[in-house]
Amino acid sequence: MVPKLSLIIALCSIPLILIIVIPQTNTGCSGNAMCLKGKITHIIDGDTIDVEGTRVRLALTSTPELELLEGIKAKKFVEETCPIGSDVLVDEDDGQIEGSYDRIIGKVLCQGIILNEKILEEDFGEINTFYCTQSEFYDEPWAKNYGC
Repeated sequence: MVPKLSLIIALCSIPLILIIVIPQTNTGCSGNAMCLKGKITHIIDGDTIDVEGTRVRLALTSTPELELLEGIKAKKFVEETCPIGSDVLVDEDDGQIEGSYDRIIGKVLCQGIILNEKILEEDFGEINTFYCTQSEFYDEPWAKNYGC
């Protein structure tokens, strides 16, 4: 007969063994920087959102400021495309982990699209080519299509 303590230890170690043996599922992020899953809690403007307390600046994508009509249109587009409460996946840019103005810089996947790309595609912003040489996303089709 196996002592109760040995049985408890054996049963408790099964989940740990499974974690080690079973490969982790693909998170949808690339590189080694932060991979953040959460809900949009605030839309600041056309290229900056909050995801559950983390401010995210869209990598390689620049929209006009809110003082301009085009900036208001860009923000409204984001609100309609990925409204507050939407589930998102943020892949922080490995080439820009220092962030910008207390924001992480990343690629945002929402509603089955890459928000960075959709803003460019719908002409609500433009590619920020200054950062192409630094960004891990410079070689992705959406970035190349718009000038990286």
